[in-house]
Amino acid sequence: MKDDGGAVRHIWASPWTLWVGFRYLKSKKNSRFLSFITIISIIGVALGVTSMIVVLSVMDGFEGELRKRLMSSDLHILITPQRTLPGYQGGFVPESAMTATGVPQKLAADGRVLSFWPVVSAEAILKTGRKVTGIVLKGVTSERIERIKTTVTESAEPQMLLQRDGASAVRLATVYIGQELAYEMGVIPGDIVTVVSPTETEGPLEGVPRLKRFVVEGIYHSGLPDQELHTVFSLDSSVRSFLRKQGVVSQWEIGVRRFDSAGAVAGSIRPVLHGFKVQDWMQLNSHLFASLRLERIAMFIILAFIIVVASFNIVTTLTLMVLEKKKDISIMKAMGARHGQVAAVFLSEGIFIGGAGVLGGMVFGAILCAMLRRYDFIKLPDIYYDRTLPVTFEPAYYLLVAVCAVLIVLAACLYPSRRAARMNPLDGIRFG
Repeated sequence: MKDDGGAVRHIWASPWTLWVGFRYLKSKKNSRFLSFITIISIIGVALGVTSMIVVLSVMDGFEGELRKRLMSSDLHILITPQRTLPGYQGGFVPESAMTATGVPQKLAADGRVLSFWPVVSAEAILKTGRKVTGIVLKGVTSERIERIKTTVTESAEPQMLLQRDGASAVRLATVYIGQELAYEMGVIPGDIVTVVSPTETEGPLEGVPRLKRFVVEGIYHSGLPDQELHTVFSLDSSVRSFLRKQGVVSQWEIGVRRFDSAGAVAGSIRPVLHGFKVQDWMQLNSHLFASLRLERIAMFIILAFIIVVASFNIVTTLTLMVLEKKKDISIMKAMGARHGQVAAVFLSEGIFIGGAGVLGGMVFGAILCAMLRRYDFIKLPDIYYDRTLPVTFEPAYYLLVAVCAVLIVLAACLYPSRRAARMNPLDGIRFG
């Protein structure tokens, strides 16, 4: 009876096929070449599985660290006015535009919301000495300034913020700049910097850019290098004076208690805010998380080819085993073994080889991840958030890698197994 498809259907139908396949695996002790190929196959599959687990764990660790950094900031939901909003003028709207919607009262009663800050934001140029760079100048409330002070690593002495005018002293406008920007510009607390607005002055001096001198009151460290490099904070009154705009707001920033609730909070206020754009942290950083997701998929596919190459050795091992066991195959068929059962013998042998590699790779991958997490073997450059590799233990990755590796090994075993099933018993007895 012809049973070509039985090679798959009857893989577990007869327990004796597993026993015979295991015996064939042990019998290769007499064949050094087959034993060597088998060991190489196991090591190749193990290395592929280990590489996939370590890379996925490290990339997931980077994403987790990025989420922690974003969560530590006050910006979880961003509300910006659109051009269709009444009173819109160059990115600014009256403060009353938000009050009229009733959203501030709604957010104040929402237990998920931690903070709700109006912000006067504008792009500007920061100049100190001969160094110039582009920044985002944010004018925030005094309460927000107090929050920023908790992240300050260096601060100026009170007398550095005063300018003597005869017997009296006037407090100068101050700014808080990020650690990365301070390092790049070479400034320290107490230094005077000049902020230049790209908006030209109106009136008799038309064509002259707006300038304002600020004293660096403190240097903050948020853990987000991009924010530290480009965002400068000051009191909203100082920024409005610099921009010559009173009673206006350019955006509202919302902070939530639980990071995962940002999407739900944004969704609850989005239908009410007509003429406003509401974005949660996932939407604000969608390009970054999409890049991380694409990199993870690409690395998974590339590293899977290590297992594919290792599976070629399994194909070679089983093919040589089929040629070596021609006589045994003929005897099994003469005793009534079906084609599917003969195929299952060699399929189970291949699964034993691949399974040993997968299991070894998972164990070694877990050990390597644990060592990377505990010991600082690898130091990262300063451009990264952390100086060591962040590693996570995600059971879903281990399961995914194991399933994919077993499927690749199973696909590699099909050809030699079907070849053994289709062998003519007379050829095995005649030439065995």
